[in-house]
Amino acid sequence: METYLRFTTTGYEDLERGTSLLSLPSLDEDEVLEGLCAFSFDIDHDMTEDDILRKVEMYAKNFCYYNEGTAVIIEGEYIKQNPNGEGVVIRAERIIKEYNDL
Repeated sequence: METYLRFTTTGYEDLERGTSLLSLPSLDEDEVLEGLCAFSFDIDHDMTEDDILRKVEMYAKNFCYYNEGTAVIIEGEYIKQNPNGEGVVIRAERIIKEYNDL
């Protein structure tokens, strides 16, 4: 299992649903992805909670157009690269931690 970061205000609902929608101008309608969109997010064993929070905040700043103020760290398995060119699609197993007010 690997760890991933997903910006969402509905983390547990996303986990239960297990799919994301891909919406691109080139598509006539949204495409259902067989997994959740997320970003690879390695957590080193020597990282403190403050280190992890700083890393989450850095991702929130760099991907501000996805950030809705809440992010979750998810344990899951890689399925494929996200067709939109950013991040990956994963089979999510569990939420490790939720961060609010980013």
